[in-house]
Amino acid sequence: MAVDKDSPPALLVGKFHQNSDVDATNLAQHHTLGSYPGQASPGPHTHDGGTSKQLMEGVSITGAKGGNVALGNLITALAAAFGFTDNTT
Repeated sequence: MAVDKDSPPALLVGKFHQNSDVDATNLAQHHTLGSYPGQASPGPHTHDGGTSKQLMEGVSITGAKGGNVALGNLITALAAAFGFTDNTT
């Protein structure tokens, strides 16, 4: 791999990363994954619309269920759980 003559050497970059702002705040340039404030994906992720966005919020399911009660019940339950709009008939 070619090295740009204007780029710092890898050893120097490594030393800078030893003092990185990892997870220091929400504005840090580096984040690890986890559930603590300052990390990427902080907090509980129930995706229930209360603590975070519902998984399918904004999605609309359309079409005819053809009188199938079980399918209708399933779509209703999924809409409640995932937050999509049920426009089926």
